[in-house]
Amino acid sequence: MRNNLKLLIALSLSQFTVLSQETNWRTAPLEKESNFYEIVQKNSPALKVARTKNDRKSRKQVKQFERWKSFWKDRITSDGSFVSAAHNYNEWVKENQRHAEMTERSTNSWSLVGPIKLPTSSISFYPGMGRLNTVAFNGSDTNTMYVGAPGGGVWKTTDGGKTWSAKGDNFPNMGVSDIVINPTNTNVVYLATGDWDGVQNRSLGVLKSTDAGETWNTTGLTFTLLENNRISKLLIDPNNTNTIFATTVNSIKRSTDGGTTWNDVHTENRATFNDIAYKIGSNSIIYATSNSGRFYISKNNGNTWEVASNPTSTGRLDFALTANNPDLITTVDNGGVIRKSTNQGTTWTTASTISQFSSQGGYNVTIAVSPLDSNLILVGGVDGWRSRNGGSSWEKYLDGYWVSGNPYFYVHSDHHDMEFVPGTNIAFSANDGGLFKGDASKSTKWDDLSEGIAITQYYNVSGTPQNAGKLIMGAQDNDIAVYDGTEFKGENPGSDGVEGLWDYSNSNIAWTCSQVGSLRRTLNGFTTPAQFLSTPGGAPFVWELEIHPTDPKTIFGGFGDIYKSTNRGDSWVNLNSGSGAVEFISISPSNPNVIYVSGTFGVKKTTNGGTSWTNVRTPKIGNVKSIEIHPTNTDEVYFAYSGYGSGKVYKSTDAGGTWTNITASLPNIPTHKIVYKTGSTDGELFLATDLGVYYWTNTKNDWERLGSGLPNVIVHDIEIHYGTEKLRAATYGRGVWETSIKASALGTDDTLLPDNAVTIYPNPTTNKTFSVKLNNLTGKSRVMIYNIIGGVVKNITTTNTREEINLQNFSKGIYIVNINNNGKSLSKKLIVN
Repeated sequence: MRNNLKLLIALSLSQFTVLSQETNWRTAPLEKESNFYEIVQKNSPALKVARTKNDRKSRKQVKQFERWKSFWKDRITSDGSFVSAAHNYNEWVKENQRHAEMTERSTNSWSLVGPIKLPTSSISFYPGMGRLNTVAFNGSDTNTMYVGAPGGGVWKTTDGGKTWSAKGDNFPNMGVSDIVINPTNTNVVYLATGDWDGVQNRSLGVLKSTDAGETWNTTGLTFTLLENNRISKLLIDPNNTNTIFATTVNSIKRSTDGGTTWNDVHTENRATFNDIAYKIGSNSIIYATSNSGRFYISKNNGNTWEVASNPTSTGRLDFALTANNPDLITTVDNGGVIRKSTNQGTTWTTASTISQFSSQGGYNVTIAVSPLDSNLILVGGVDGWRSRNGGSSWEKYLDGYWVSGNPYFYVHSDHHDMEFVPGTNIAFSANDGGLFKGDASKSTKWDDLSEGIAITQYYNVSGTPQNAGKLIMGAQDNDIAVYDGTEFKGENPGSDGVEGLWDYSNSNIAWTCSQVGSLRRTLNGFTTPAQFLSTPGGAPFVWELEIHPTDPKTIFGGFGDIYKSTNRGDSWVNLNSGSGAVEFISISPSNPNVIYVSGTFGVKKTTNGGTSWTNVRTPKIGNVKSIEIHPTNTDEVYFAYSGYGSGKVYKSTDAGGTWTNITASLPNIPTHKIVYKTGSTDGELFLATDLGVYYWTNTKNDWERLGSGLPNVIVHDIEIHYGTEKLRAATYGRGVWETSIKASALGTDDTLLPDNAVTIYPNPTTNKTFSVKLNNLTGKSRVMIYNIIGGVVKNITTTNTREEINLQNFSKGIYIVNINNNGKSLSKKLIVN
């Protein structure tokens, strides 16, 4: 009861939570005794003023915390505590072992849908490919480069960014914070796992490749089950390349044997070491910084360290060096204060403070100085800033919200790493949109090199049944993308795209959703930009929009409660379920009057379309993340839970009265979406989780990882496209993927009726009427007609050899006719004119 109360109180504050400068909520999951609910409550009063403002800095501050909260609420235990960084890794190891021992496996494989090509846009700025934390190249050779993503692994190019390939899709952790290349043997590459800036993927230590990234192995720096450590930067001694340094929480670590063993060469409680680099031209002097504003120096090649100075900054401190003046050190802190030292950090002068600089609490801070001109400085925060006079004055140079006529040009916002190519003014920016390259001494447009780096972090994927190639996809910090089978086009610019929806009777009509209830609609297939619709308030950061299974004009929105619109979103009616802020909406495919809603105040159910609601007895404490109602039996319902704890999936055959735990062999990881395949003869379920996609059949009575080829990545959403019998998956770091779920792919061929057992005529229909002839079938047959999204429009049990069917009350389009007889089934497509 106490846990339930804490959950209700904390989540009911969702619309008032804000960023606190006193509480480092971003790194809280790494701290012992941290509690999600307490963090939410503690941060509630801090920025109420920011919520009343409409300036970009205030909006981004609030958005950052809401995004953090949305991510972590699904990755906690029932009492609000966080699990260790190694938990998912251990579950991954066990799952690999379990599947290696299976004698029968699904034969299907996953293929990448995209995006691969850069999205286009009707405005000056466009959605990027996704977040990057780091870029690495050796010396001035930028033909061969590596980039590291916080959730999409490591990628490599050998042609200067024209093409890219993923390296390490079988990582136990798809987060990469830093990459360094051995300068004398470029086949040797080291990689720091985790997400230093965003702390969404936590570090498992350092990996090493000896074959230029083709394969990776763990090193001696591996964080144990009880450690929530993380790594910011790696540094190789150019004179002895077996010596590597790593900056971590509380210590600077060193290996002198190529990563086999590591020792702490400097420790400082709660220091959180950040940047590290050799003084240019020196074999023994190394500088380092911390996230508490201190500057450190070692004068004996890292054997001992001392605090060179303690600047007035109390936050994250990053620094840059230049071959143009090896004695010059230039720093930037959280607040955009620029300082300089020419005596190895002993004393500092303040050069300036960048007006309007925003690092979003240290989420994005980076600095680089030209190796040719010490007066040419780049600083990255939300925007990219340039100084051409040594930091005395600054201009907004790389603008993530650029519009025509403004200096200078568009480069995606939120910069995490800036690097100059030695001996040139050419620089790179790794940011939340990808990788950009340009000449920092000029005011000419930079090149976007991100094409081919498929790292988009998606919340949702939605397909239109009318066209298998069309998709709407909602991405973290990279808007809504509309895909037509060839081109990705940005919609809902300047936002997190969180949901999409097509009118299954008319693909020119679609809805696109941004965070916290923002909704747009197109009536002309996005020929012109989708238009804003007025919506009720109270929606979570990532929110629900669902369509009626047989009436495409009716949609349901998950706001402060469930709302219904019968005119495609022009107006809304509160159905007053009492759920509070909505987590999930499930509408029965065969009886749309039956609706389940999961929300702040538990799970509610209606059997009369929302006129009245009842509480549903849940099988356990926790967040019911997803609900699925059986396609034809409204009494059969499935609950899937996010978070950590025993019991992930439950089944009820009496409309929630009693429950059976069908978690079986599923790993103890968060789940996000459960889907029942309409027309299945063996109870086929599909489940999106933090470790990929799983499927269930009644015959196996257990869960199995679905297919091969999908990277080890979070999957937030799955959707069946019935016209092609494909399952689409929205991954949080590797774009959208798809795989066949035909009987042959799932190994359920033996449950199929022969193709000549059923005849449908005429097909296409005449006046929406047609006949189904059952050839040589005995006993009872079930004839089920469902539309292309799985909505059941007819469900007939018959002993006749022929059935006449009329679909006058339903829209034109493609339907599926499914016949089930004596435990075997057959599905055929029907075109209704």
